[in-house]
Amino acid sequence: MTPSRTARVRHALPALALATACAAPAAPQAASPKTAAPAQSAPPASAKASPAETAPKAPAAAPARVADPRVEAFLAWAEGIFAWGAGETTADELPQANLKGWRLLKVQKSFAFDSRFNDQVYVAVDDSGRNAVIGELFADEARMKAPAPVRSDADLAGLREQLARFLRGKPGLVLQPAADRPGWKGVKLTLATGYGDYEMNGYLSADTGAILLLGRVWDRKRSIAEQRRELIKLAGTPSTGPADAAVTVVEYSDMQCPFCRKRAGDWEPLVDKLAKELKIRRYFKSFPLVNDHPWAFRASSAGSCFFEKDPALYFRWKSNVYARQDQLTVADVDAFALDFASASDLGEQAFRACYLQDRTNKKILSDLSEGFSIRVRSTPSYFVDGVLVSWYTDNLMEEYLRKTYLKGAGLPLPTPKPPASPAAAPAKKP
Repeated sequence: MTPSRTARVRHALPALALATACAAPAAPQAASPKTAAPAQSAPPASAKASPAETAPKAPAAAPARVADPRVEAFLAWAEGIFAWGAGETTADELPQANLKGWRLLKVQKSFAFDSRFNDQVYVAVDDSGRNAVIGELFADEARMKAPAPVRSDADLAGLREQLARFLRGKPGLVLQPAADRPGWKGVKLTLATGYGDYEMNGYLSADTGAILLLGRVWDRKRSIAEQRRELIKLAGTPSTGPADAAVTVVEYSDMQCPFCRKRAGDWEPLVDKLAKELKIRRYFKSFPLVNDHPWAFRASSAGSCFFEKDPALYFRWKSNVYARQDQLTVADVDAFALDFASASDLGEQAFRACYLQDRTNKKILSDLSEGFSIRVRSTPSYFVDGVLVSWYTDNLMEEYLRKTYLKGAGLPLPTPKPPASPAAAPAKKP
């Protein structure tokens, strides 16, 4: 499976989507592979159709003409947004957005080996070719019909209603003037977890107030992977592996996520298998999905406290949580954490002074904000030197590492056997 790209821009006029997923921007709701069939970088799960989407479809685009080098260059760059793997990257321009100095594109990647990996994102590109705003799209229908310049937080009322409809966690939206850019008003979205709020940044079309992209500005002159490496902060993060490793892997995971538990068990055999050929250092970020996993944040908070005491305790704690994952409840995690603290010579008073306290939770909330800024959309998500690798199929991570760092040595790998289908139930008599 060699990464490939078909550069193609379609200039049909698709209707502007009213919103992207409720699953992705509301971090605690991003689905793990156990609860969602798509790969970890799954595309938005639902969107409400705008009235325009019921209109007659535009005529099919004319056959592609000679490839435009500028289009080729953009799609080559944009492919870095998506998970690694062979597929076709395409872009549709959405002129209905009416952005002065910018073009709005829906960029998609269709994976050749498994359609469940298919993904899409919205990208606003400036006319200079220098910048791109990449994010999840929301639109204010009223302002689409009657555009007006954005002057104050009162102009965000329509978008607040949209966000409340599609996101969980009581979203708040305010202007952030320090982030303003030509044609855009900077905004800040806050989402509540029950343990504190975390933030997501976004950009609102300044002249109309109709288009909101929840995301960040990216430099089109630099690769996505390079910029991700700068955005991911590793100081004070639990890690394993040699300091001089050739490969840095950053994992965003949730201790209540069954697929995270599975991949945790798969990592050590893979590291051991490649040990003579490749040194790997792994960092572990907290990405608890609090609305779907009620004790995940608490487990992460306890893990942070144990990490402060001794980094080795963090990994022992995580391993113990995974071992009991199916039996734990919120109350069980609290009691388990206290018992673990006592058994680890961390007194109850010292543990309580750390557990679920603001200073401890702040790091977890920061991981959530950081994860969303680089498009973590479910757990576990892996960034290998800044490249998103969706380890949904069993051999995919090893295949990526061998192709990228070992010149393909040891390939091809055995084809994983699909899980056995359950036996069909006997037909009932009429």
